[in-house]
Amino acid sequence: MAHVPTQVRSEQFIEAAVRIIAEQGVPRATTRRIAEAANAPLASLHYCFRDKDGLFLAVFQHLADEAASTFASLEPAELEVTVARLVEFMGRWVVEHPDYALAQLDLYLWMARHRPALAAESAEVYLGAVADVLQRSAGPSVPADRIKGLASVLAGVADGLVVQRAALRDQAHVDAYVAAFLAGVPGLCARARGEESASDAS
Repeated sequence: MAHVPTQVRSEQFIEAAVRIIAEQGVPRATTRRIAEAANAPLASLHYCFRDKDGLFLAVFQHLADEAASTFASLEPAELEVTVARLVEFMGRWVVEHPDYALAQLDLYLWMARHRPALAAESAEVYLGAVADVLQRSAGPSVPADRIKGLASVLAGVADGLVVQRAALRDQAHVDAYVAAFLAGVPGLCARARGEESASDAS
């Protein structure tokens, strides 16, 4: 069997884990099944990752990096514009990558139940990527804790999109969900800046 570089083999295991988790759920994503799906020896998996937790964290990191790479490519704009672009991207992503989206959510819920420390570490990875984009748009005048709060709201929107897409398989429903959230973006951004929104004033 030809030698496969460790980095390449690791990526194969991560992709295989995503497929197994999306199709069968985290409990059935054993290292043996993942190795078989990657068409690789089980010993190679244990060489690439310290244990299954290490593999699962790498999977979550990979999925977060996929999103973060798109986030990072967004041109700086007003906070409202950036938030709208992020939400629109999330809506497209769950439709175009349903396996990735479902695997990410399923994996996070499993970690929250069984590996809470790992879940917290994984959440910080995703929130950090979103917060970085928002902070660039908001500028230094908006405190980091408010930006992180806004990032948490957007993470909740992403989770809701994944669940509704998985349950209903209806792009029109996803589009309506996105449109409804976008209507509230100005108020969310005003609160992040510490401003009084029009609805608060009334």
